[in-house]
Formats: sequence, C-alpha cells, structure tokens
Amino acid sequence: MSVMAKDVTVVSDKPSRLRDGTPAREVEFQMVINGVTVNSLILATKKGDLVVHTSVTSKNGKIGRDLKAIPYSIEFQPGKDEPVKLPPGVQEFLDKYRSDFVSRDVAKVMTYYSDRCLNSGMKKGEMERFWKQYIGPITSVEVGITDFETAGDKAYLAGFVSFNGAKWEL
Repeated sequence: MSVMAKDVTVVSDKPSRLRDGTPAREVEFQMVINGVTVNSLILATKKGDLVVHTSVTSKNGKIGRDLKAIPYSIEFQPGKDEPVKLPPGVQEFLDKYRSDFVSRDVAKVMTYYSDRCLNSGMKKGEMERFWKQYIGPITSVEVGITDFETAGDKAYLAGFVSFNGAKWEL
C-alpha cells in the first residue's frame, strides 16, 4: 500500500546502527501529500533474509530527535517476535476488525479509530480519507500481536498488521 506523494526530496540518506549495534540505514524524505508538506524518516535493517523497516512522519518539518527515537527503539528479542495468545475479548475484537476491513466498508473500519487517533501524524479524518482511497484492493488482513500488557483499563501492545501479505508494524 502506498501513498501518492509529489515533489519528493531526499533530505538525508546514511548508514546507521540500532541501539544494540545492528547495522541499519536511515533515510529521510520530504514530500507533499494531499497538499501538505510532510517529512518521513525510514529506518531499515535486516533480520536473517528479511528486511525490517519502520517509519515516522511529521507535518512539522525535519524529523527531530524525539520522533527519530521511535524507530531506533527497535530491538530483536528471541521469543518476542512471535504472536502471543490474547484474552478472548481482544481476539474477538481483532477478528471483527479483520472481517470489517476485508468488507471494504470504510464507515465500519473507522469505528475502530478513536476521535483522538494520531497515526504517524494523521488524525482520524485523514485516516478516513486515506482508507477511502486505498481500501479497494485489500483482500486479506492479518493481525499479529507480539507483546500485550494491561495496566488498569489500558493495554499496551506491539505487533504487525498484514494487508494482502505485506506486513506493517503497529
């Protein structure tokens, strides 16, 4: 899944390392998406024969140290990269999410987004416009939660979502 961008410029492209010393590549782009100038930093590394990458996006100009710290927090931990067993209510929620997503009903999909949603700088309304444009070709959705912890009425998780086999980190 890709976002249509215009006037794409490479701000920086350099070799780097994760906190644990794993070699990586850091690339920052500036582009115009839907008339808005955004910067996006991508950090990529390899794990075996897989390329693993994560990114952050900002509408506030060059990516600062605060946002850059997010992709650099990637760590490979044995046993932590496999999906964990979830409480039944959480698993039911994810199963319904997958079903609603594959139905391509954007209104249903948007019920899973909080009004305070902020996904790589995109608010709920921007996410809705995004999905209206890109949900059409999606025929399969998988969600893998690799870390799940509760604290009171909140849950903290990590994992991935896969659209038509292409995985994206949560």
